[in-house]
Amino acid sequence: MIGERLKELRKNKHKTLRQVSQDTTISNSNLSEIENGVHGCNADTLNILAKYYNVSIDYLLGKTDNPNAIVMQVLDNDGSITEVEYTLIDKLKGLTMEDMIKVDEYVDFLKSKNKGDNKQWIIEV
Repeated sequence: MIGERLKELRKNKHKTLRQVSQDTTISNSNLSEIENGVHGCNADTLNILAKYYNVSIDYLLGKTDNPNAIVMQVLDNDGSITEVEYTLIDKLKGLTMEDMIKVDEYVDFLKSKNKGDNKQWIIEV
């Protein structure tokens, strides 16, 4: 999945392997092997490529088809979410990463105001 996504992203940017290699300092042969599924890539390479193509790591890994999405699991004490919480999560779809960071900061602000909240938010990146 990673290789297919990387090849598609590279072609959409009209870049050659050599150009991506020069831009990222990842060797041309390593990029080719990753794209062709010869081997995967380590966390550092994955981070570099996600930043280079401006997509999430979850997108590169095939966990989502939204290039900006981060797969997130939200747990309440009983392991469920309320309808209101689900609606709020659904509204986050399509926001840019910059907007998601702003939402996250605002939620932190609200939670600090209401410290009695016992909900646990786990964000898996």
